[in-house]
Amino acid sequence: MTFWSYSLRSLARRPHIVRIPLRAPVLKPVRPTCSFQSRKYSSAPSDSKKPPGRTQRDENLRNLDIDEIEKRMKYLSGDHATWDHEKLKKLSYVEDLLPATIYEGFGDYAISGHRPGGGRPSFPLLTQEEFVYLDTPYNQWAPAPYNDLTYSCNDKLMPLFGTDENNELKMSSFSRFSARLRPLKAKMWIGTVPLTQERWLAKKMDDPENYHMLFELIRDILTVFAYLNYHQTLDHTRYCFNWLVDKFVEFEGAANLLREQKGIQEKLNLSGMWAEYYHDVVSTMSNRTHKWIVDRVEEVQDRAFADYNAALQKAGDDQEAIAKAGKKYYECVQDLNSAVTKVDYVLGVPMTGFKGYGSSESALDLPLQVRREAYMNMYGTKSSTHQKKILQAQDEEAKSEPPLDRISITFEERTKLLQHAGPRFRDKEAFIGHFHEGRKNRAETRLALRGKPSPLGEEHWITILKERMEFYLANGRDRKTHRWGFVWYRLTYKQTDEEWANFLAKFEAHVFKSGRWIDGWDTITDMAGLTFVDGRDFGIAEGDIGAAKEHFKSRFPMLPTLGRMWTNDFLVIDDQSYDSHMHAKSEDPSEGPLPLPFRGSYGDNGPHVRLVDTVEYPQEMLDELYPGYNGELKVLSSLVLEELYPLLATYAIRPAGLWPLARLHPQEVFVGHTVNVQEAWWEWNRIEKTSMMTAFWEHLRKKKTAMDR
Repeated sequence: MTFWSYSLRSLARRPHIVRIPLRAPVLKPVRPTCSFQSRKYSSAPSDSKKPPGRTQRDENLRNLDIDEIEKRMKYLSGDHATWDHEKLKKLSYVEDLLPATIYEGFGDYAISGHRPGGGRPSFPLLTQEEFVYLDTPYNQWAPAPYNDLTYSCNDKLMPLFGTDENNELKMSSFSRFSARLRPLKAKMWIGTVPLTQERWLAKKMDDPENYHMLFELIRDILTVFAYLNYHQTLDHTRYCFNWLVDKFVEFEGAANLLREQKGIQEKLNLSGMWAEYYHDVVSTMSNRTHKWIVDRVEEVQDRAFADYNAALQKAGDDQEAIAKAGKKYYECVQDLNSAVTKVDYVLGVPMTGFKGYGSSESALDLPLQVRREAYMNMYGTKSSTHQKKILQAQDEEAKSEPPLDRISITFEERTKLLQHAGPRFRDKEAFIGHFHEGRKNRAETRLALRGKPSPLGEEHWITILKERMEFYLANGRDRKTHRWGFVWYRLTYKQTDEEWANFLAKFEAHVFKSGRWIDGWDTITDMAGLTFVDGRDFGIAEGDIGAAKEHFKSRFPMLPTLGRMWTNDFLVIDDQSYDSHMHAKSEDPSEGPLPLPFRGSYGDNGPHVRLVDTVEYPQEMLDELYPGYNGELKVLSSLVLEELYPLLATYAIRPAGLWPLARLHPQEVFVGHTVNVQEAWWEWNRIEKTSMMTAFWEHLRKKKTAMDR
């Protein structure tokens, strides 16, 4: 069901609720209906003149419900003993080869005429009446010979999207894919950039010292596109695509007969429309991601080159310092060169053989292996004098260096060899020439293979959001108060008015970001907001998420869609979320150098909110696809509008799909896509924390058991 189906229904009006950023007035504190206080857990002195001694402490331990406290600790910080990095890497999920969210978005193209790549469709549009017919049995609207068909067009398409009823498919319409890469892949499908500028800077990925984070991100993006280009994936996707076109041809035949009867000369061409729409989707996904990567690689390389030149000035005639600077520079630039080279020929999805898609001269419609060979052949004709000189020096040096895979080598020796800067890194002329030579060669080869890049319009979800908001405003919504965003509940009540006001200022600063690098973001920021609900006003006990969920379901029954408050899920500020804003943790990933091969990361300890999922999932589904998920997770506040809203409101992913990535985080917070080196460092800390906490709980239980004897 799409927006245009919803638009035919009456729109229920919502009660007036205070919204941010139209600053919510500070409410007078309301005394909680109940509070839990226990002197035995208090740090205040007891009524006795003497402080509690061993006997009192023993009595406290005897009365402790250790199981309940451990359960509460795991709720707040995560159950790190039951999840690890290897489980995350092995976890997979089943996905439709033609994503349902892409099919649902077809309605916005076919009726309103918004192409995902910008511009208008090349074909006559569907009327709203015809769009409704897609979901209506033929015998209720179509002329002969279609008036005997008891099914609708959408009925025939259901096997593509997860139902086995009347399955006529001869090839599978779904495939398994890495759960770890699912959020990243979902973002690319809806045409958003991998990271915004503020997230990029928060993670300090602009610093060449942290280039490994960009390198790993590119590698994950390449994995997604390699999967889409894999011959079996392409074969099955092509089959499903063409099968869908056949059902559209049947529908357009009936619709065009009806048009004839009504005296309408324009003919529908749904197969052409679907091919144009789908090509726009995959092209926008490829081109926006490609541009973002090339821009970011050049940004980091430019800074690395500037740092190298500054280091040379500082080094003077110090050959060891020159070599050290050369090694640091070359490793960064060359690693990113190797990654962006693959990006140039991998990022694209060929549509040769897809019905309705005409002949193409684009190299991106060639098989991946052919594109790779073409790229390498073209690049091989370029002058690489400086690169060859560096490689020759590397070969000469390798003859005198001990192999790193020598069995007898110690960890310390291996570390020294990896950090050693040999004589070849002193060739300043070669490294400076290598930078300019490589940049020029890749730009020329990229242009020859991919062609001149087309201008990118605003992200498609933003175009649709604006159109839908205008629809709501034209149908009774107040322009001054109607917003898109989330409903959020206050479920922590200990704060004074002043403390809460300070929190609100910090909260807004993290949620309402600039959205730089999101094309079109500046056209919707003034319409963004959060609908505030104070749990005290409705008798919801502090921290009672279950009660908040019941209230949310009854208070916000509107169908969830883009362009308004999202009503499938809501946000909660509880004690932990409040503290994360008021007592921010350090973003320094470590106190000192990390042991190889681990790498710390920045931007992962920021303030967070709790996201509550109102959908009920079968337990067997949770166990297989989302182990450990209990219907809620924590999300960085800075991701709420820029990343979380478009992912959920386009149905690209559900909160459960974000959970596997969040679960490995030390506090089980979703921080966006994470890369292998980042996850490995979390795993290192997880092992240490799990070992310590397991021993702690075991010690308490043994001591309590001994006391009870």
